[in-house]
Amino acid sequence: MTHSLLITGASRGLGRAVALHFAALGSEIHLLGRDETALATVAEAVVTAGGRAHIHCASVTDRVALRVVSERISRLDGLVAAAGISGITPVDSELADVDADFDEILQTDLTGCWNTVRAFAPKLGAGGHIVLVSSVLGRFGVPGYGAYCAAKHGLLGLTKALALELIPKGIYVNAVAPGWVDTAMAQTGIRAMAEGFGISEDQARLKAEAVVPVQRFFQPEEIAHGIAWLLAPANTMQVGQCLNLDGGVVQV
Repeated sequence: MTHSLLITGASRGLGRAVALHFAALGSEIHLLGRDETALATVAEAVVTAGGRAHIHCASVTDRVALRVVSERISRLDGLVAAAGISGITPVDSELADVDADFDEILQTDLTGCWNTVRAFAPKLGAGGHIVLVSSVLGRFGVPGYGAYCAAKHGLLGLTKALALELIPKGIYVNAVAPGWVDTAMAQTGIRAMAEGFGISEDQARLKAEAVVPVQRFFQPEEIAHGIAWLLAPANTMQVGQCLNLDGGVVQV
């Protein structure tokens, strides 16, 4: 069991699910995110589930703020970098803000993970575990999602490099690549797909499910189980690996 865990992107979706999973094991959970009100709601749920909660309102793009948070924490057993954003960034877009969107996605999803590890890895001792949240889009490309694909592909390279760098200290670094997960981000993606194809959102969802061998989306709690395995003290075999949690879309 992970006794003390820091989770970025903890206010909703996958981060929230991981927090509640470990709360049920009695863990101490450090919840980091930008929405203080949402973090407070998650903290209440963590306590109700049997865990201990600490709220840290900060952005993973703010290195100074992350260092301040790190100074408040004495030690960690695990770190989950789940903060992320998505969006369409067509290379031929005439929209003035597409470049800014590209930069923001890279800064949050890729550089944000680097910032997170930089700030909190020193709090991990031998036997500590780090999990970076990539995506099935870190395995292949999707038209119009250049920034998101680049960030999630980059996370896999970052995972491999950090794993070799930190394993001499006894710290295990791995990644997960979820497929379609029922979150607000996925709903936004389905909405964009529906608009792009000129179909309803229900039809877009069916279209998305059709390419998943198990023919369905996943709940955040299901992904949390995979992350929990990578964080388990007993898991000393996986180093610099990416666990695919996509229902068979990618088979390696």
